Amino acid sequence: MKTITKKDIDKPIGGLFFMIINTTIWTFIAEYYLENKDYRLIGIFLGFIITAFLYFYFTFTKAQKTLIESNEEKTVEEKSNEKWFLIIFGLEGLAILIAKNVLMNIHHDELFISFFALAVGLHFFPLAKIFNRTFDYYMGAWTCLFAIIGIYLITQKTITVNLTNVFVSLGCAIATISYGIRMINEGRKLLLTETK
Repeated sequence: MKTITKKDIDKPIGGLFFMIINTTIWTFIAEYYLENKDYRLIGIFLGFIITAFLYFYFTFTKAQKTLIESNEEKTVEEKSNEKWFLIIFGLEGLAILIAKNVLMNIHHDELFISFFALAVGLHFFPLAKIFNRTFDYYMGAWTCLFAIIGIYLITQKTITVNLTNVFVSLGCAIATISYGIRMINEGRKLLLTETK
């Protein structure tokens, strides 16, 4: 049986960290556009989920301290994947900035949240390819679907911009929550293997 090392649990810890940040961002966006019409109930509910994520994040980081160091050097593929992750992350940020500037200049800033979600959704596809993770394709498709619906609803004036932004934000929060749950399950499996 393979002994679990500090390096093995890095992925669930790192993934969960990103999902905590992203779920928090989508929660704040949703609550901002709700303008307290929900009496902050969505924020409180999502806050409980974020708190649970934080609990597992700290549980995993505490458990990581008890694990042995890995003697394995990073492979060329791992180094390449890390490099591509940073490039994709940087391009995502650049795409969001460009979208914001273009939308402001053409006087359609109301579409920003949907384009923000679209950039987030699109970044999952190259990550799925690089890390060979089918789950990322589902997350990308889900997030892009909500972004595209958001663009459609706003351009067709079907519902208000605020309500559309809430819809898009909650759709994205569901994606980040799903990913967070996946990271928790991975981390727990690793630690259960270690204690057997």
